[in-house]
This record gives sequence, structure tokens and C-alpha cells, in this order.
Amino acid sequence: MARASEDGSSPAGDDAPVAAPSADLRSPIPRRRAVDQEKLTVALLNLDTFAERLAYLFDNASTYYLLRGDPVVDPDAIDRLTAEGDPTFLTFTARPPLIAQWVRDRTGLPLAEQALRNFKAGIRQNSRPAITRALAEFWRIHPNLLDPSVPATDFAPPDDEIARKTHELVTELGLVGFNARDIASSIGDAPDADRKQLLQVVEGIARARRAARDNPAS
Repeated sequence: MARASEDGSSPAGDDAPVAAPSADLRSPIPRRRAVDQEKLTVALLNLDTFAERLAYLFDNASTYYLLRGDPVVDPDAIDRLTAEGDPTFLTFTARPPLIAQWVRDRTGLPLAEQALRNFKAGIRQNSRPAITRALAEFWRIHPNLLDPSVPATDFAPPDDEIARKTHELVTELGLVGFNARDIASSIGDAPDADRKQLLQVVEGIARARRAARDNPAS
């Protein structure tokens, strides 16, 4: 598998015109398995500032993959294509030009490459919540992980087995806007039968996605 050294994007200034926000834009960063998402969450929670967390994401969570020019975001598909050694399967590192362009496209707000570099270095503070949400969406993390004032307890794995399994499956499906506390508080007071029914629904969706991935021609 070949690695490209540049992302091919060009920088734009803070005053550059931007288009209307794109609600359909999807991050090229791969989805993570629940265990990998948890490891990333713990690593970010161990850092004290927005700048440190952003720097960690740049340095450790910015690899993405293209197959004949199209993003591949499913971790199992990435493992399979890597093992097959397909020459059209390429790995890249998302750098500030690409990320700034993605955020501009996603939000419709101006964001310069240099502003991202300044955020990462702690030189400049981001005061626009929409930018923070878009950065979290790009890296497929919960937006509160970019807010060091949010307590780590919000991300502690649920003690309840049904809530824990539901959270793992929701993460597998890429719905990272829900943290462990969100899941536990949402279903905690529901009867066991209802909570199990919800889990069955989520399990069914996850199975259907795996089947579609494993048998794309069926």
C-alpha cells in the first residue's frame, strides 16, 4: 500500500469566500471499532487543553484511505484491502489544508489553514462552536472531547451491561455524537424489556451493515 506525502489541498485565507454548508459531507477519517474509539477517548481526556487534544488528533488520528479515489472508512474493509495489497488502495495523512477545506465546506464558515496551525500550537483560541463541532465530526469523536472543561466522568463506560453494549454498537455504526453518559441516561429509567428491545434494534442495524459490507453484490 502506497503512502502519499501531501494531501493536495491549497490553503485559503480567513476572508476567503465559502459556499453554503454541506449537510451531506462525510469525513474521510475511518470509523473506529469500539475498543479503538475508547482508547482515543482516554488519550484525549488525559490532555488538559484544546490545543493539546487537537495536536494529538493531528499526530495520531489523521490517517485516511482511498480506493481508486474514494474514501474507505470501514475498519474491516481497510484491514482486508491492506492484506490484499491492492495497488489502488492508498493511505494519506490529513493535514491542515485538507482539514480547513473540509471544515469550510461542512460549515460554510471561513477557516484558514494557519488558524488551524495556531489552534494546534495554542497561539489562538477557537471561539466558534460550529468550528469545534466540525473538527470533532472530521475526526469522528464526540464534540465534548474538544472541550477540556467537560468532566471525564461523562465518558466513563456504563456499568449497566445493556447500556454498555448499546454504546459499543452505536460507536460501531459511527454515531459518535453520543457518549457513554448520553446512552446510560437516555435508557437508564426505561424498563428492561424496552432497553433490550432497543439493543436488539441496534444489533439488527449493525448486522445488516456487516452483511452489506461482506456481500456487496447481494
